[in-house]
Amino acid sequence: MGFIKAFTGALSGSFANQWLEYMAPPASMTDHVLLARATPVKSNGSENNDGEENANVISNGSKFLVPEGTCLITVENGGITGVISEPGGYTYTTENVPEAKSMFSGDGFFASTFGQSWNQFKFGGQPGNQQVAFYVNLKDIKGLHYGTQNPIRYRDAYYAGAMLAVTSNGTYTVKVVDPILLIKNLIPVDIISGQGRSYFELGESDGGVEEGLFADFIGSLSVALSNFTKGGKSIDEIQGGQTDFAKNVNEAVEEKAQWGTKYGLAVVDVSPMGLDWDETSSKLITEKFNTGFLMQGGVGAAYAQTQIAEGVNAAGNNAGTGGLMGMGMGVGMMGGTAGMTQPVGDNPVVAQQQAQAAAAAQPATPAPEAPAAPETPATPETPATPAAE
Repeated sequence: MGFIKAFTGALSGSFANQWLEYMAPPASMTDHVLLARATPVKSNGSENNDGEENANVISNGSKFLVPEGTCLITVENGGITGVISEPGGYTYTTENVPEAKSMFSGDGFFASTFGQSWNQFKFGGQPGNQQVAFYVNLKDIKGLHYGTQNPIRYRDAYYAGAMLAVTSNGTYTVKVVDPILLIKNLIPVDIISGQGRSYFELGESDGGVEEGLFADFIGSLSVALSNFTKGGKSIDEIQGGQTDFAKNVNEAVEEKAQWGTKYGLAVVDVSPMGLDWDETSSKLITEKFNTGFLMQGGVGAAYAQTQIAEGVNAAGNNAGTGGLMGMGMGVGMMGGTAGMTQPVGDNPVVAQQQAQAAAAAQPATPAPEAPAAPETPATPETPATPAAE
């Protein structure tokens, strides 16, 4: 028993005349709908809304159309009995025929967990006559809005590992990569059992599902921003490289909330509309890094070099020479590290500052004393001539 493929692609040709009625996704399966019950459709494409409660219950000979971007899943008593992800037309049979299959895995799009999920959650017994059919939306779920109420702190490797804070708002896009995990761990039980709504859509009435996904997404932005800058990129480049940043977010979300291995979801795109540093971060970058960049010629040593320059100026204003001596030692030490990025000799401003600081740091050498002039010996006194008598 299982599904037999009748044709590939869309319903057309002779099959359109033969299939007077078949199961297909309902018209209510809009952009943000993750899952919907299969709906009987007439050969002219119109839905057969006859009001039957069990309209999506399948039986021997039931026909299914699986359009592009959807996955058909059949369920009985909460157990998954069949999965089809390849576009085309299929007929369900209860007969034991070699070509009948219970799972079509598609073209390799799904996550590596897909086959494992099937082996773990597939129906353990013989499917009965109460199987119900659902369609899972495999298209991008776009336009999920996000916004940060408070600045997010992250470590920016582009700015020498400084701790910065940023606010952001925009949209993100998710995609179902494992329909089995989605049904088992995210879709409410009442819908899968056929007792609840006929579809499940992210939004106000989803029981807090989108709110939970939003919290996971926001909570992962700090790690994603830090990882994005590790490759030498500034966050200014995010809007020009959304795919790269989305990979960082997806990895961070998986690390934090296990979206892929728990819910079968992945972040495939992030589109920030606003990405702004807070006041403290902007001041730090403007006064320290940007100034240092002009002096040093590179961001790596810019902050340290700016600090040295400010220290030299402050020390020069001191009454004594102790401050300059200390800065002279600091300049000498930093010259060994900053010079690895940009030779000091290539920057006359920095070279002059360092030379002045080093000269000022040298202790004053006392001037040699002039030798004392030899003393002239006193002239001996001439004895007095006696007076004549």
